[in-house]
Amino acid sequence: MKKLQFLILCCLFAGMLSAQNSYMLYSFKGNVSVVENKVESKAKVGKTVSANAVVKVSNGAAVTIICNEAAMFTFSKAGSYALNKFGDSCTVGNHSVSANYVKYVWAQMTKSSGSPGSNRKAYMNTVGAVSRGLPNVWVDSRLDTINYAGGSFPISWKSYEEAKEFDFKLYTYDNISTPIFSTVIKDKKKIDINSFTDKINPGNSYFWTASIKGEESEEYKTLNYVTKEDFEQVENKLKSQGAAFEAKAEQAYRMAFMLEDAHFLSEAFQYYTKAATLDSTNALYRSTLMSFRKDYELK
Repeated sequence: MKKLQFLILCCLFAGMLSAQNSYMLYSFKGNVSVVENKVESKAKVGKTVSANAVVKVSNGAAVTIICNEAAMFTFSKAGSYALNKFGDSCTVGNHSVSANYVKYVWAQMTKSSGSPGSNRKAYMNTVGAVSRGLPNVWVDSRLDTINYAGGSFPISWKSYEEAKEFDFKLYTYDNISTPIFSTVIKDKKKIDINSFTDKINPGNSYFWTASIKGEESEEYKTLNYVTKEDFEQVENKLKSQGAAFEAKAEQAYRMAFMLEDAHFLSEAFQYYTKAATLDSTNALYRSTLMSFRKDYELK
């Protein structure tokens, strides 16, 4: 009798936990619909549903769902799935996608105010170095370290003074006394990495500084020129960390977020652009691309 009571209590407790779970449609393909409160509607990326909903998946279709802001699971076989029976799939760790990214997507898709995608940094692991507070030039901490494999991308800075000319200098990692490249930037506060790639070699790391013309800077920032082969390894590893099913637009957006977190900024820009192009109706993808452009002076 006691065992029976214990089992009943466990079932009731499990049911209560399942009812408290909340879900969001992350990505889907084919004919997928959701039945909630006896009303059936077509699937939509970012749609939140309760544990009482039923997800219907047709032949050849698939859907990946976020649960409780942290976990992901996929339905890839035809059928009707009552979400209240999949509470055990809501445990963090049952998926290979970064928990930070999953939390980020949930927060942005459910955001009621502000610009979606503008606070990406709050969900990323990497943080920049503390600035020593030079009075004339300030570099965003996002640019403290740049991993670069190719493409057009600017290094930018801001100035507290109304200067019109700036010195940009590039050094090898083992010699910061003599720059291997220096130039004067006029009427702007950025320089495209493409403009000096003929001075650097893939597989090597460099320091760079920016300062008002004629002044010196001790704020050395890092530029790692990554080989194509090494970047492909990073790229393939990140692709493999996706959910069991992930549409091309969602994969591109996740890749962009994770590459930005890993300081592959030029490459992240390419993937943010790809995501916004693949799903032009997704407000988060469009807004993030605009925010990224603003953050890194890509105008």
